[in-house]
Amino acid sequence: MTLTLQLEELFLNAYPAYQSLLFDGWLLRLTDGYTRRANSVQPLYGSTLDLAEKIDFCEGVYRAAGLMTVFRLTGVHHPANLDAVLEAHGYALEGDTDVQTASLADLHAPEGDEWATLDTFLTPAWMDDFARLRSLPDDERMLFERMQTQIAPRTGYVRLIVDGAAAAIAMGVLERGWLGVFDVAVDPRLRGRGYGRRVMLHLLGWGKAQGALNAYLQVARENLPARKLYARLGFHTQYHYWYRQKRT
Repeated sequence: MTLTLQLEELFLNAYPAYQSLLFDGWLLRLTDGYTRRANSVQPLYGSTLDLAEKIDFCEGVYRAAGLMTVFRLTGVHHPANLDAVLEAHGYALEGDTDVQTASLADLHAPEGDEWATLDTFLTPAWMDDFARLRSLPDDERMLFERMQTQIAPRTGYVRLIVDGAAAAIAMGVLERGWLGVFDVAVDPRLRGRGYGRRVMLHLLGWGKAQGALNAYLQVARENLPARKLYARLGFHTQYHYWYRQKRT
């Protein structure tokens, strides 16, 4: 198994969809429209059926669910000409994102005198902070909470506490010696003070203590502050993915 395919499987397990349909090597994921990642076609494995027939089938599934048809492509998708075919079918290019990894072997201890809480399950306090820092509407909060309860691998939820409130949060998923890093958020009023780095170090340290050797995450190419933070923590790009979304 290639590293790209392994990381893609880890992402799928760490970010479960409400419903999944496996169709000739393609995985169709549906989650009531919450994020493209959980509402898109993942063409990861070998494909044997007629390509036009498969695209029509996918469009029918998402149309029935009241969703736009979206494909998530990684460069190792099947068949190899899928991106060009989707473009010819009127699918727009969106969401170019890097997948990055880092070794945890030389991880530094968190600096600063703030304290952090870490729970291995989703707590009301972490959820409240996530909703606050991401300005999450009530309906999206409900969808997010439901998704979290469906994660099968081990999880960790970190809150960095400053002056009695969470200045930053993050969550991680452990599987196969890897720690997946998700949902890093810093209070907008406290950005630029190193809290993002510190909450990451707490999470990465927990993952290492649980046996993880490496960490992975995804970051949008235009998100320069996050990319700088992750680079300082030793993350580097392994591959990138992008979406093809059907134009209306």
